[in-house]
Amino acid sequence: MIPKGEMTEKNLLITAKIFWPNGEWGSQKRFAYDPNNKRKYYMVDCFSDKMKIIWEYEGPDHYENVWKLKRDEERAEYFTNIGYKFLRWPYWLQLTKDVAKHYFGNDFSEKKYLKAIKEVYKVDKPEFVLSPGLHESKNTPANYVANGVRRFMNELDELPRSAKAQLAEGLRRYIEAVDDKYLIIGEQESFVRLLQTPISEEDLKIHYYRKKL
Repeated sequence: MIPKGEMTEKNLLITAKIFWPNGEWGSQKRFAYDPNNKRKYYMVDCFSDKMKIIWEYEGPDHYENVWKLKRDEERAEYFTNIGYKFLRWPYWLQLTKDVAKHYFGNDFSEKKYLKAIKEVYKVDKPEFVLSPGLHESKNTPANYVANGVRRFMNELDELPRSAKAQLAEGLRRYIEAVDDKYLIIGEQESFVRLLQTPISEEDLKIHYYRKKL
């Protein structure tokens, strides 16, 4: 079975509602951060005022644009200071079982997980979920600015081991397909080391966009 979806802003909201059904989740809410100028505000992708959680889906520009990166940090600090838990969902991440357990902790259940992957990927088994990583996107790590690379690596370190291994495997397959690693990882030494991340048989039990040549 081939997945017919991936994690998006819309699907992030759907996922939050499944795992935290009592959170009264919403999207596209404006938070005015300057009391003297209501035209200055943060628009959030996914939020629960009841649970005091802000969850942002972060696309490629959050790694490639220095001004966006700066604003991201200011936004995270603002929400933390007013008592919200601030979560990020990187555009290269997918809802594997390990990732779901990482985000939802004690609120994770098999029933909720199967419902979520059915909604997001249109599949009924975890092994058919799309793997974390970059599959067709031209917004590869080769495009990241220095602060974007640091964010990427920090996020990987915070995620389950399997997510890092699966992402590295996806990058290896991407490089093999285009036959030019500089289009994918550039000359960043940290990405060269990332490609050396080992993959286990268990980590391979998921859908990879590309088959190995």
